[in-house]
Amino acid sequence: MVNMQNTVISSRVRLARNINSLPFPSKIRGNEPALKNLYAKVKETCDTKFANRMFYLHDLSNRQANVLIENHLISPNLLNNEFGAALISDDKTISIMINEEDHLREQCILSGYRLDEAYTVIDGVDEALRSKLDIAFKMPFGHLTSCPTNLGAGMRASVMMFLPALGLNRTIDILMRKIGERGATVRGVYGEGSTTDGYMYQISNQSAVGMSEEEIIETVKRESARLCEMEEQARRSLMANKGIELEDLIMRAYGTLLFAMKISSKEFMNNIAMVKLGVSYGLIDQDIAALDKLIVDTQKNTMVYNAKKDLSENEICILRARTVKERLTSKNR
Repeated sequence: MVNMQNTVISSRVRLARNINSLPFPSKIRGNEPALKNLYAKVKETCDTKFANRMFYLHDLSNRQANVLIENHLISPNLLNNEFGAALISDDKTISIMINEEDHLREQCILSGYRLDEAYTVIDGVDEALRSKLDIAFKMPFGHLTSCPTNLGAGMRASVMMFLPALGLNRTIDILMRKIGERGATVRGVYGEGSTTDGYMYQISNQSAVGMSEEEIIETVKRESARLCEMEEQARRSLMANKGIELEDLIMRAYGTLLFAMKISSKEFMNNIAMVKLGVSYGLIDQDIAALDKLIVDTQKNTMVYNAKKDLSENEICILRARTVKERLTSKNR
């Protein structure tokens, strides 16, 4: 039995929805009466469901917006629309982007392998919004979306996976092509076009056309389970064949994070990946969830924002090294 929790970092379900009385976001001028109504109705409806805060892009600094991106609460594409906004739950599990590629991008993101739970949560939010908004839906197409691949269910389900062994043995590129042939796709940490830092990959459905919500979730479950099984096999093979060399690589990475006086983002991501691999082998005593949180907390914009002052690149590297050391050696980690 494959243990998905060994490789899955988080689970996300996102729904794309549009409003009949509004042009697609790329054509919005900002003076449409239905636009103000959209903001108000989203806020009013979600206030009855969960504690939240509305962020308007024009009120956010570039730094604040990038913190939201680093925390996977908004997409980089949202920054392209001056009429964009995002309603985010206080616990940061629910995010509703307004005027990204579609009028609404509703998402629930949960830690670990919890796709079904994420869908249940966001489906409840979507049902509430549909009761208040004139959602664009037309048979036989289903939900009308800006991108044709989202037509129908208008849904993307994804899991963020940690696949270091498949990356180290260089089979991940081959697997990406095979996954694409079966209706799924593999992207980087922040979606299409982003990098796969720290051997983290996002596995999601390739298209929603002609598929039900249940079929989409099952597709992602099937492909992520296959990857998990292959990753576990690759980890066993790496240890069997590389042994002391692999352990040395892992412990050198751990030593760097524990004792470096300054560390760049790229160096940190490379080393934290090896440390997480070491935890999976039982070589290092650290909590994986805490390490995943450390990855978010040491992103450039998040660190500067939390410091409440401007920092040079050198100061960021010094602060990152200090933060990493404190977290790794904390008794309360």
